[in-house]
Amino acid sequence: MSAPVKIGVLGAAGRMGRALLSEINKEPQAKLVAALAAPGSPHIGETIGGVILSQDIRHALQVCDVLVDFSHPSAAIDAALMMYGTPCKTLVTGTTGYTKTEEQALVAAADSITLVKSGNFSIGICVLETLVAQAAHTLKEGWDIDVLDIHHRHKKDAPSGTALMLGDAAKAGRGKDAKVEYAALRHGGVIGEHHIAIASELETLTLSHSANDRAVFAKGALTAALWAFGKPKGLYGMKDVLGL
Repeated sequence: MSAPVKIGVLGAAGRMGRALLSEINKEPQAKLVAALAAPGSPHIGETIGGVILSQDIRHALQVCDVLVDFSHPSAAIDAALMMYGTPCKTLVTGTTGYTKTEEQALVAAADSITLVKSGNFSIGICVLETLVAQAAHTLKEGWDIDVLDIHHRHKKDAPSGTALMLGDAAKAGRGKDAKVEYAALRHGGVIGEHHIAIASELETLTLSHSANDRAVFAKGALTAALWAFGKPKGLYGMKDVLGL
């Protein structure tokens, strides 16, 4: 049996970070070795998932094989750039809300590291992307495409990274100039709901996905981390992880 993959978590004090820590501690092929929070976080110094919550990313990159990120665009980019010259050369990131410039900076880092980037680590969302692309390809002239994106009230980016992924899937099916409209709702504790409507004047096709527990994203991110360790440098997505 091979040694467990040593994993560090960036954004460990957040909702997704805590869900990921729980999944890591249940997985025999993974070992949590570092948990990181933003400088100034009131949680720094707490023991979480069996390790002490820290802001020392340089130390984390010296001890982990894979860094999994659910934090902030600037923190994710800094982590990717700081991997140069460290034992950790693999970053799995589920952070969203990048500007175009930030997105380009992160993707450029894949020239030097193994980077798995996804706005959503759900297996169901991966399948939904394929279905949306197929439907958009089939239903063209006279059919509108709308994406409704619903999340909890604390979700900052709107539309979400998942909504943008689904819009990109529609454009991949119909063409890059396809018009996609987005609507975002932020209320209560909704974990994540996405509805894609492709409508003509006579009928509407709706494709939907609902996340019932954050564990679905945490499990997907951990699956990606275990898959990515040892892979050649470059940019990957969940479809690569799942072989879709």
